[in-house]
Amino acid sequence: MPGRWGTKGAGILVTARSTGRVLLLRRSVEVNEGGTWGTPGGKTESRESARVSAIRELREEAGYSGPVTVLKDPIFVFSEPDFEFQTFFGHVTEEFEPYLNWESEDAGWFALSKLPKPLHFGVIALMRDRKSDIAEEIARIRWQP
Repeated sequence: MPGRWGTKGAGILVTARSTGRVLLLRRSVEVNEGGTWGTPGGKTESRESARVSAIRELREEAGYSGPVTVLKDPIFVFSEPDFEFQTFFGHVTEEFEPYLNWESEDAGWFALSKLPKPLHFGVIALMRDRKSDIAEEIARIRWQP
């Protein structure tokens, strides 16, 4: 993976406050792990923070232009020699209809208890290591005024 598009990447797991469901995109056959469900994400550009990269990827891959609140620190970091991918947690007020680019062939909003299959290996790792923390964060934001 690192040789294809760089040494750093970032993505974002977005939830809708109104429903508590998360947005996942089914990756197209044009990208690595095509056919799997993943978060918006990709290469972190030079001079771009991982957090800014994650927000940019949401806008590019899901066509979202509205406000999004993103936690300051990543909720998950995947690391291997010469590559690091940071996943951030963010939320929007309401579910929106994604406008997909060539990198994805479908999108949906899903409850954590009913995620689609097959999941991208990054989402599998994210859910294995941080699912309970994500569920707590979703519950917290759903009750914010």
